[in-house]
Amino acid sequence: MKKTMTFSIMGMAVATIIVLGILWIFPKVKQENSSYISIEDLFQREGHFYAYFYRDECRYCENIKKDIEKFSETNMVYMIDAENCAGIQNYDWDKHEQQYDVEIGNKNEMQKIIYYDDLSEKEIKEIYDPVNYKIVLVNEMYAELHNGKEIGKVYAVLTHPVLKEEDLKEKNFVLPAIPMLVEFNDHQVQNYYFDDKEIINYINSDTKPLDAYWNLE
Repeated sequence: MKKTMTFSIMGMAVATIIVLGILWIFPKVKQENSSYISIEDLFQREGHFYAYFYRDECRYCENIKKDIEKFSETNMVYMIDAENCAGIQNYDWDKHEQQYDVEIGNKNEMQKIIYYDDLSEKEIKEIYDPVNYKIVLVNEMYAELHNGKEIGKVYAVLTHPVLKEEDLKEKNFVLPAIPMLVEFNDHQVQNYYFDDKEIINYINSDTKPLDAYWNLE
């Protein structure tokens, strides 16, 4: 009887060790660093998964590093260093700004910000979602960096890149910038989430985005 009990206890111990080993290995497989994977490789992979594009020394990537690591514990995520990924096309941010950014107000002679159509900040926030926009008062430095932006004007700047279906194909994969989380399913892109604030919103994290919504100074 004692002998049988001893073997039973030993069996349970071995089984526990095996289970713990599997649980330890499984997340490691999901977090496999795929820095040198190509876009072609991604489109050839089966099933549902995510590709997370990042770069070293990217402060936005660093801001959500722990969030992505936690997300990868329950989702298949390929961590891809964009510097080493073949097959990436660039995004025309200058054209994007001209097409999508909206002038919504200005600073008057009394140095007070006035919004057009008598909109309040609450109404502006409802119209221009903080997940996809930021509100910017253009100063001299900003005007120098962004063609067409006029000093003293207030703009609702669309931070979300607008990618068409053809921009997310194997032979024409556009990566606007990083960080970017791309959802794949059955060899196609299902959705994409850009910059830290969109990714934070998608994975329901409490982490704060680095950039403020209101940039009025």
